[in-house]
Amino acid sequence: MYGLHLPNLTIRVAAFSCIAASLAFVVSFPFLVVPSALAAPLPVAVNPTRIEITASPGDQIESSFKFWNGTDADLPVHLEGFDIGPQDEEGHATVEGEDASNSLKAWLKPAYPDLNVAPKQEITLPFSLDIPANVDPGSHWGALLAITAPAAQSNGAAVNVRTGVILLVHVLGPVTEKLVLESVSVPRFAESPPIPIEARFRNEGTVHEAPQGTIEVRNIFGSLVATGTLPVRNVLPGVVRKVDASVGESGFWLGRYTVLLSAAYGDTGETLAARRVVWIIPWRRYGFWMIQTTRRAARVSPVSP
Repeated sequence: MYGLHLPNLTIRVAAFSCIAASLAFVVSFPFLVVPSALAAPLPVAVNPTRIEITASPGDQIESSFKFWNGTDADLPVHLEGFDIGPQDEEGHATVEGEDASNSLKAWLKPAYPDLNVAPKQEITLPFSLDIPANVDPGSHWGALLAITAPAAQSNGAAVNVRTGVILLVHVLGPVTEKLVLESVSVPRFAESPPIPIEARFRNEGTVHEAPQGTIEVRNIFGSLVATGTLPVRNVLPGVVRKVDASVGESGFWLGRYTVLLSAAYGDTGETLAARRVVWIIPWRRYGFWMIQTTRRAARVSPVSP
């Protein structure tokens, strides 16, 4: 649900350095973006890329993730905790300085801070989280990164990769749950379905929320013509998160349609709702037919005396 940009990743060819990487927060594996003429990405991966934990103050939590070395050589790996922070409304995050209010970097203890991973091997990397007894309830987040040693390639480049798992911890206790539907946007006019929808949620509470939304589309007579759901995305405290969706299948739609969005969040099922109107005018596909039909109707219409 958040993509992590790792600015310290380096690719070295002689005196040249390039910085470019991305760690996906939800479903995609971390990947390295490099100029193909210089170096190819190392075939490494982690699974999962995101771990959510619920704990009480004073708990010690044991967890793990898998690391795969797809190279043909032993790969030295260093494990280290980092702070991360939201970068934009798209769900990207970046490695940044410590934020004492939400940081969990100091809680992280990898079982094997430094190790060698054999070629073509997937291993389990355990770690623990020591939750302080006096920690504030609510959400805390960070990342445990696996940093590879520079690996030489056939073209003389040396590549090292930072990849890892994002951790999101909900510390139990008195928290504030407050999510605001900042805005909901649909196009004023469209030629055909599906109808794109952009919903922006602002978290004014102290714990992350993952709103679950349903979408209905009704025609001018109030009849239900399409339904859909919003993708489930985490919204961190103090952050605005944009969630995109679409609703409706291809077909002939014409006229005024009402889009109804309803979203629920939190332990008590608080609800948010919005209503928007879109006009479907398929002029590009049926425009010539509609013009011809109108002309024929005009020719056969009786002339008023």
